Amino acid sequence: MDNIKTGFWKKCTFFECKDQKLCFTFHLYIFKRIFEFSTSINNFCKAAYYRIVMTFTYRSHPMNILFGKGSFKEIIHHLKEYTSCFVIASDRMDKQVRFLEKSEAIKSITRFSKVIQHVPQTIVEEAENLLSKNPTDVIIAIGGGSGIGLAKALALKTKHPIIAVPSTYSGSEQTNIWGISSEEGKTTGKSLRVLPKLVIYDSEFTQSLPVKLAVKSGMNAMAHLMEAVYAPDGNPITRNIALLGIEYIKKGLNELGDKQKLTQDANENLLMGAFIAGRSLCEVSMSLHHKTAHVLGGSFGMDHASVHTVIQPYVLEYQWDYLSDEIRDDFTKSLGPNPSYELKNLAKRGGAETELKSIGFKREDITKAVKIILSKPYANVAPLEEKALFEMLEKAYTGKLKQKPEPERN
Repeated sequence: MDNIKTGFWKKCTFFECKDQKLCFTFHLYIFKRIFEFSTSINNFCKAAYYRIVMTFTYRSHPMNILFGKGSFKEIIHHLKEYTSCFVIASDRMDKQVRFLEKSEAIKSITRFSKVIQHVPQTIVEEAENLLSKNPTDVIIAIGGGSGIGLAKALALKTKHPIIAVPSTYSGSEQTNIWGISSEEGKTTGKSLRVLPKLVIYDSEFTQSLPVKLAVKSGMNAMAHLMEAVYAPDGNPITRNIALLGIEYIKKGLNELGDKQKLTQDANENLLMGAFIAGRSLCEVSMSLHHKTAHVLGGSFGMDHASVHTVIQPYVLEYQWDYLSDEIRDDFTKSLGPNPSYELKNLAKRGGAETELKSIGFKREDITKAVKIILSKPYANVAPLEEKALFEMLEKAYTGKLKQKPEPERN
């Protein structure tokens, strides 16, 4: 087994993890799931599904990953090819910025500390102005999705490489997706220019997250995985990777809910799940859930992670009748007999809000939100109908699911 692990590890060039056992387990799981899936043709339905999904295209994106406690220190070795850097980091990241300054790994460091959710155009322009006065070779983003999102907005124009060091479980660090908000709403797009060249997952950066924030950030990652499972352009690779991510996120959230604190194990499980979720977000198209989250966030100023946490169960319920038997079976095996309720319960047990009214959304804005959601067509499993979407947001507002709930865990 050691020889197999060593040989496999040498081929694993895209995932530089300090824990070789974790890396090996990750890939072994995927191969095992695909093998089990491909050999499950004992009945006609599964055989038919097998014939359909085994014709697919798959594209991954080049990226270097450092994963492990204390891995941020390794950034020094990756800065040798640069002479100056533009660091995006809020005030709470002072310690990490000082580490870069003292290391003398790079000659010049310019810092921008104003980080605002949804990446407002005004902040982008302010950062661009500072960047224009301080020429740089690389952008380093230390923080959550907002800071990394700002780095992407800058790289979209400057083409500078990005080094991302996430401090939450958002997943933005793994994607080629950018987003900028303005008074007219939020504009998003895709470009390889904004795909980070290096991502450093250091569990020390997420270990201090407050319980409630960790839950909502974890549910944000779970949303990427949920939509990756039923993505219209998904395939057996992306589907099984997403299911693996769900297992990690669920395990982390359950431990967090049980102990009401972010233990080291819970944190590392959530961070691993976030890594997989970000990868899934980049490799397949997102659908109704993400469209709704960006509308409520960009057009109504709602907290991004809170919206993800609240609407997820209701979106899955909206999609449920249009999912294949195999995919519904995936969700019930991964989450439980009532997946929508289990998603809600994962959030609730960690102290997060589970209805839109609790996070400040106004009932009278539902109609406007639905119109914005429908304004630009996009692929989705279930038909996008105004009445049905209104009912979905109404349920999310009041917190009522139609599925019979399972008893809460003790």
